[in-house]
Amino acid sequence: MIPRAALAAMAFLAFACAGAADPPRSAAARPAARTVAFQTIEQRAIPGQAGGEIRKVARDGAAWLALWAELREGASADLIPVEAPAIDFSREMALVVAMPTQSCFSEVAVQSVAKEYGELVVHLREAPPAPNCRCFVVARPLHAVRLPRHDGPVRFVVEQAVTPCGKSPAAGG
Repeated sequence: MIPRAALAAMAFLAFACAGAADPPRSAAARPAARTVAFQTIEQRAIPGQAGGEIRKVARDGAAWLALWAELREGASADLIPVEAPAIDFSREMALVVAMPTQSCFSEVAVQSVAKEYGELVVHLREAPPAPNCRCFVVARPLHAVRLPRHDGPVRFVVEQAVTPCGKSPAAGG
């Protein structure tokens, strides 16, 4: 009969050896994420605009027109143009992020885009107002960008921050 301690040691070694057969890949062995360039189409906080969170991609003209109309809903033409900017969907796509309506100064920004393992990873920063801020005007922050066309999945990674009271959004508005 094998003592319990010996059985436990053998089981531990079996698990340890099983893991050793497939060592973890080093960072050098993994495909590097490729940075994807993007250009801002519109970035601002729209005063008085009500609306929810948006994280959408438009890969064709119809989707872009619908998304642009959603961005304009409740905003005047002097804040967001009536005409959607032209995009060559054979080579490009549009990506839009917006925060829900905020009680005060706030901002949202696409920080970077990278292609990783066949998907686009969009890193964005959301900065709602600090909890002690008091304002008279609500606003909805948004950021719309154009970038090279990608037909695969798109994943959004959000970094949370806070916009200090009295700081107007850097992107205008």
